[in-house]
Amino acid sequence: MDAAFFLRLRTRFIGRYYSTGVKPFREVQRKIDAEESPYDEPPPSFDPEYGEPAYLEEWIEADEASQVVGRSAVSLLSDALKLYFKALEQQLGFRLSAEGRAIAKKEGFLSAYKGALGELLETDWADCPVRFDVIEQIVLARNCAQHGEHLSMLGARHDPKTLTRHRDLIFASEGELRMWVDDGADPETLLAPRLEITEEDLGAAITEVEKLAGWIEERVPGVLARRHDPVKQGS
Repeated sequence: MDAAFFLRLRTRFIGRYYSTGVKPFREVQRKIDAEESPYDEPPPSFDPEYGEPAYLEEWIEADEASQVVGRSAVSLLSDALKLYFKALEQQLGFRLSAEGRAIAKKEGFLSAYKGALGELLETDWADCPVRFDVIEQIVLARNCAQHGEHLSMLGARHDPKTLTRHRDLIFASEGELRMWVDDGADPETLLAPRLEITEEDLGAAITEVEKLAGWIEERVPGVLARRHDPVKQGS
């Protein structure tokens, strides 16, 4: 099985899924901002004395819907990465050891497979150009997205685990990230940066996942050659 090939099929689908999924919600926001029909006249219930712009609720709802699409796309990307590693087990003929499974349970599947593949590929990953901080944030963002904070909120915030490991958050607005850092970067804060997915940041995350698969793919022939090398087998 060509794990890298099927991973790229999934990542390209995820990119298209996100772009298509957010379009109607971004269009609602655009029309509200431009005061285009059907948002060219304030609704009958609009009261300018409250100081809020017309259709603010509809604008916020469209933004929240876009973020729901974004969080589902990140979840799909995290799942694709995990399935890719499992496909590599089949392609390269290995399994996580008992120690590896313990690491997966405690630290996550990314740490477990980095360890197992590091031995198989004979690398400490120092020569790998991939941003593993971004790869890890994909998995952490997926975990945050799966657990809502409160019934009254559709959004999600970065959890203490993420904020302890990362200060350079890929899935957060620059303004909220700067405020959090300037305020002391406390991982336990109640005002953690929100999990915010943009097309640009999702694209950057997808690029790192594909880059990792490409880097491993280049080393697959070496793994297979060593496996059939009698000198290596006897060492």
